[in-house]
Amino acid sequence: MSLSAEALEVNAGDYEQFPSGATIGLLYYQHGHGDEAYVRGNKTTSDAKLDTNVGIIRLLHVYEIAPGVTVDPQFLLPVGGISTGGVLAPLGSPGGVGDIILAAPFKFKLDTEFHDVFAITPYLIAPTGTYDENKPLNFGTNRWQGVIQAAYVKHFNPVWSLDLVGDVAFYSDNTRYNSGGIGRLSQDPQFELLAYLRYKIDPALEVAGGLGGKIGGNQSFEQVSLRNSQGTTYGRLAVAYFAEPTFQIQAMIGRDLTVENGTRQATFVQLRLAKIFP
Repeated sequence: MSLSAEALEVNAGDYEQFPSGATIGLLYYQHGHGDEAYVRGNKTTSDAKLDTNVGIIRLLHVYEIAPGVTVDPQFLLPVGGISTGGVLAPLGSPGGVGDIILAAPFKFKLDTEFHDVFAITPYLIAPTGTYDENKPLNFGTNRWQGVIQAAYVKHFNPVWSLDLVGDVAFYSDNTRYNSGGIGRLSQDPQFELLAYLRYKIDPALEVAGGLGGKIGGNQSFEQVSLRNSQGTTYGRLAVAYFAEPTFQIQAMIGRDLTVENGTRQATFVQLRLAKIFP
């Protein structure tokens, strides 16, 4: 298990085009809780406790590279802890540093009235996180990951907008997967789609609701399929408030709606603080 998937959580409004020259620092706290485990769509137990507590440091700077075109080079670093219980207790409760994430969203302004945006982002996730092949749970993955993400932001009027985001993730092999460090874990590409509908109550306050889903990502150990492809759908509700023009507070709650394989996340909570340095 890795924290990189949670660190890549797209928030409502993430793909708005930010002012050129701005530096933005963000701090996240994420908590996830689940008890129900599923195998190929069937619930196997309600005693599979899996809690995650994750902090993320994110820093980006905005460059204008052409009229209406910006790029936001950035890095994200997750840290935190995993707590298990019930049938998962033998897996332990590790803590540490996750894999560092490097990204560069390219954003293209599509019109001048409502500032609709098309964006494409390459991600590179480096195997820098805490990893021990003798432990069944780790923050790091001991493999490289690449993600291509595309997004479209449509503003219907000054208060209603829609974010559409899709991505595909690719994985190198983990060649030190099991005890002794001699096993090889492979993973097929994984696909994800997400949509947020946003409503601006006033210039400083916005609410949003989102639905998303993941498919693919089946893993194989020594070329034997583990038959654990993703088939997850989830929901999100968020509120964002600019306490001052350069400081935003965002809170989000959510949960998994359906799960094909793994532990269903019954509760997901995120608090994000963002500071803009013009």
